[in-house]
Amino acid sequence: MIALPFNLDQVQAGLTAKRLGTRFHYFNELDSTNTHARRLAEEGAPEGEVVVAEQQTHGRGRLGRRWVSPPYVNLYFSIILRPRFSPVVAPQLTLMAAVALTDAVAAFISKPPVIKWPNDILVNGKKLAGVLTESSCSSERIDFVILGIGVNVNLMHGSMPDTIRERATSLLMIRESVTSREEFLRRLIHDLDRCYGILEEQGFGAIAPSWEARFGLHGQRVRVEMVDGSFTGRAKGIDRDGALLVEKDNGEIERIIAGDVIPVEH
Repeated sequence: MIALPFNLDQVQAGLTAKRLGTRFHYFNELDSTNTHARRLAEEGAPEGEVVVAEQQTHGRGRLGRRWVSPPYVNLYFSIILRPRFSPVVAPQLTLMAAVALTDAVAAFISKPPVIKWPNDILVNGKKLAGVLTESSCSSERIDFVILGIGVNVNLMHGSMPDTIRERATSLLMIRESVTSREEFLRRLIHDLDRCYGILEEQGFGAIAPSWEARFGLHGQRVRVEMVDGSFTGRAKGIDRDGALLVEKDNGEIERIIAGDVIPVEH
């Protein structure tokens, strides 16, 4: 497979999103698209600007994990958002983005993608994509949110590091054919633009049913790992604020705001 540089003209030519994708910043290499997008936002960059990199030297995922970022085969990008709602709603942006991401993925493969709370997209139990949101806000208002997304597009199984080879997948591995990164990004920006608009105008209640329908751990036994400890229970879904609800073995419902959720054997 010949790896070609990203062609932004192909993305912008068919882009009709209302708010996102207003301007693109393209780099052959960055430390992290989220880090660069944050710098732009702090300098006053408007909502909708997108930072795309062919390779990240310090790409990161949730909980400080490293995001493996080989060049010319995948998508690594971040979008500046300036939402007009309360800071308490900010965590719902991650869930909204996960819905948009599954919509985009479903347009390219026949196997249904599922969401692993709160931010991973899985196909056949393996990670295909992830979302990382970072915000700057006060108690009263959100200044900006950086929405970072990584998608394994044309990454070959043999090119994956041993540490993730059995836990990750790509569109290439699923489809057994090359996917246009430009076409995928254009579709994803449209889906993000649509879902972001729904979240702002109608609230998370309008997004929640779509999220629940794609939640891959519903009804399964899970182990929840948090900073102050861990416990096992059964995943029940999310509440109106987007927190994960887990039924503990004693019947008590635990509301999870932050943590790692891992499926366990029955």
